Amino acid sequence: MRKRFRFFLQAAYSFYNVATTVPLKQLIEDALCLAKQLDFDVFNALDVMENKSFVEDLKFGIGDGFLRYYIYNWRCPEMKHSDVGLVLL
Repeated sequence: MRKRFRFFLQAAYSFYNVATTVPLKQLIEDALCLAKQLDFDVFNALDVMENKSFVEDLKFGIGDGFLRYYIYNWRCPEMKHSDVGLVLL
């Protein structure tokens, strides 16, 4: 299969996912289909909140681990990834 050459990547991001009428995995599957239809090159999701419930089943690849989080509440106790929510500005 041949794809046109571009000088940039189009990246789709999954940050906060709320699904009350469908399972979260189904919501992300639909988002992946939409990203493909819209010709995105990559679909990113962090391992925060409930995301671990779908990343393995949907065959997400693990990144290089060099993403850095800047936390400003130093008195906060250590937390699991599933307990963390991020706001990206």
